[in-house]
Amino acid sequence: MQTKRSDVLVIGSGGAGVTAAAAAAAAGASVTIVSKEPLGYGDTRISLGVMSTAPDTSIGDSEEQFAEDMIRGGEGLNDPKLVRALVHDALDATVTFESFGHIFSRDEEGKLKIHMVPPGGHSISRAISSPGVGISMGHTMRSAAARANIDVVEEAVCSEIIVRDGEVAGAVAVRTVSGEPVALLAKSTIIAAGGAGALYYPHTDCMPSVSGDSFGLALKAGADLVDMEQVQFIPFAVTYPASMLGAPCGEPAMAGPYGKLFNNKGELVLENIMPMTRAAVSRVMMEEISRGGATEHGGLILDLRPNIESPGGEIFFAMMKKLAGVFLDIVRKAYGEKAANLEEPWDVLPAVHYNMGGIKTDEWCRARIPGLYACGQAQGGVMGGNRLGSTSLTEVFVFGKRAGQTAAREAKERSFADAAVAREPLEKLESLSGSSGTNRPIDLKRRLQKLMWEKVGPLRDERGLAEALEQIRSLASAAKSLRVSKIKNYNSEVIDAIELAHMIQSAEAIVVSALERKESRGAHVRADFPERDDKQPIYNVITESKDGECIARVAPQN
Repeated sequence: MQTKRSDVLVIGSGGAGVTAAAAAAAAGASVTIVSKEPLGYGDTRISLGVMSTAPDTSIGDSEEQFAEDMIRGGEGLNDPKLVRALVHDALDATVTFESFGHIFSRDEEGKLKIHMVPPGGHSISRAISSPGVGISMGHTMRSAAARANIDVVEEAVCSEIIVRDGEVAGAVAVRTVSGEPVALLAKSTIIAAGGAGALYYPHTDCMPSVSGDSFGLALKAGADLVDMEQVQFIPFAVTYPASMLGAPCGEPAMAGPYGKLFNNKGELVLENIMPMTRAAVSRVMMEEISRGGATEHGGLILDLRPNIESPGGEIFFAMMKKLAGVFLDIVRKAYGEKAANLEEPWDVLPAVHYNMGGIKTDEWCRARIPGLYACGQAQGGVMGGNRLGSTSLTEVFVFGKRAGQTAAREAKERSFADAAVAREPLEKLESLSGSSGTNRPIDLKRRLQKLMWEKVGPLRDERGLAEALEQIRSLASAAKSLRVSKIKNYNSEVIDAIELAHMIQSAEAIVVSALERKESRGAHVRADFPERDDKQPIYNVITESKDGECIARVAPQN
C-alpha cells in the first residue's frame, strides 16, 4: 500500500480538475490529482470546444442579461450566487484557459471571434471556439498540469472519501494497472470527476468513465446534492446502427431557422426549433414518442432540407460545416453522405448529455462537509433546470479556479490526518478483489443502465419512478454479493465494482429527487404532472444519504 500526502487533492483530471489543481498550485499548495483515465481525458476532451465568454457591451449585452438568460433557461432553479459568479468571471475564465496554451479563434483585429448564431437559450451570442475542439483541450490540460508541478496519479479509481471527526481528510483509490491501493491524505479535497452520463448507456454522448463517481463519493462522505432530478438530454442523437446509438448529431441550433421534426406518420411535431432550449425540444420529442409517434428505430424525423432550399442555403450549410462538422461526420457515418449534406432527413432521439444537479456548494465551491469542495459538472446549482449551450466550459474554468484557490487557502488552516484513518476504507477496497459472491458487477451495471433509460428517462411518472427506486434498492442488495476476479493487474471487475457502487447511489439520488418534484420544470418532465407549478415559490430538492439510503427534501431557494 502506498500513502501520499498533499495540501490539496483533486479527484478528476478534466478541465475543472486541472484548472483547480493549477490554481491551488499557483497559490502555493502541494497538489495531487487522481485520475481514472489518462490526465486530460473525460468529457472535456470530447467537447466541441465552444465556450461562453464575457458579455460584449458594444452589442447590448451585459452581465445582467447573461445571468437573466441562464436563470430563465434554468427555470429559476439556479443558485443566483453561482450564476453571478459565472457571468462575472467569464472573461477571466477565457484568459485562464488561454494562459494554459489553448487559443480561441479571433477576427482580423485580434478580438475574440463570437459565433454569429447564439447557442440554444441565449438571447445574444457569447460563444467562442477554436479549430482544435476538445482533443486539443485535453492536450492543453495535460501540459498545464505538467507546468504546474502537480503530482499525478493516473489510471486510479477512487472508492471512498476519508472522513475524520466530521472533516474530509483525503480519499482512497486503487491503481488500475497494478491493483495497488493508495491512501491519498489531504487537507483539502476537491471533487471534479464529472457527472453520471454512463448511468444511461448507450443513450448518452458522455464518456463511459463518467459514472457518477462525484455524486457517490460526496453522498457517502456526508455532502448534500441539489436538484439531481435535472438530467439534461441533448435532443438530437442518432438511433441506428446499434453501434452508434446515442452519438450526438446536434442541439437545437443545429436545426437552423427552417428545420422541422416529424413523427412516423409525417405529421409536423415541432418547428422554429433553433432558439429553443435543449430541455424544451427533448420534452416535445418524448411526449410525441410516448403517444406512439416514434419511427421503427425509436426516434423522430428531423428534416433540415428546408434550410438549404431557402435563400442563403449555401451560406447556412457552409457555416454548419465550419461550426458543427463533428456532428455532420457522425451523421455521415450513421446515415450516409446525402444525410450529411442535409439532402435526406435524420432519425433522431434524445441522449443524456449533462447533469445540472450535483454537489451543493457555495459560490466558492465549499460543500457542507469541511475540507470538501466541488467544481465542474460535479457541482450542482449553477445551471438550474437546464444548461444553456456553451456554458459548461465557462463553468469548468470559473469554478475550477475558484475551487483551487479556496481549497489552497483553507488548507493552511488544517493539518494532515494520521494514516490510520485510511485503514478501514482501504480494507474495504482490498476486500473487493477475489470476492466470491454470485453477481458480476458488469451485469448489475447493465441492468441499472437499462432501468434508468426506461423508467427515469426524458419522460417520467410516479409509477415508473417508484418501480425504479424499488429495483435500484434491489440492485444495491445484489451488489453486496459480488463475484470479482482476484487478479491484480488490470482487473476491470474491481473497477466495475467501484463504479457500480457510485452508480447505484447516483441513480437513487436522481430517482428520489424526481419523486419529490411533483411538477415539470427544466429537464425534469413528469407525464403525471405535465405543467410547471408556479403557484408555489420556487424550491430546490436536496438529497442526502442516511443509514445507507438516499432521502430527498424540499428546500426554499435562498
